[in-house]
Amino acid sequence: MKMKMLGCGFFFIFLAACGAEEDQAEGDPGSTEAIDVEVTMPEEMDTGDHTLETQVTQEDEVVTDADEVVFEVWEDGNKENSDMIEQETEDDGVYSADYTFEEDGIYLVQPHVTARGMHSMPVHHIVVGNVEQEEIDAFDEDDVDNESDLMDDH
Repeated sequence: MKMKMLGCGFFFIFLAACGAEEDQAEGDPGSTEAIDVEVTMPEEMDTGDHTLETQVTQEDEVVTDADEVVFEVWEDGNKENSDMIEQETEDDGVYSADYTFEEDGIYLVQPHVTARGMHSMPVHHIVVGNVEQEEIDAFDEDDVDNESDLMDDH
């Protein structure tokens, strides 16, 4: 009976060791710091063709080996009709894709970044074209309220 228990113990230790090696292989084994994803686009622009950009870093070092970068773009209040755009280029940790803003409005850009075993998806707003100041103020007020609601949940 003791031999069976001892054998089971070694088996579970072996499984745990294999799992730890797999976890280290997925990301940067030397860092547990979260990746930082920063949208590097202006907050105001005209309608037309533009480049969506986000910079990915970890511990102030550029991340050039992201597994996936997908930009999600939607007009404020219309997330259910968002566009998903795959990243096209990477240059020194800056990932980008082309996108056409066809209409005036307030848009949200959310890069979905998976890198080094982590996922980050910050949201950045952009005022495109001619938007009434009242609409911008209302968006800013809603944005502050939404952030407060998120903080209350934690």
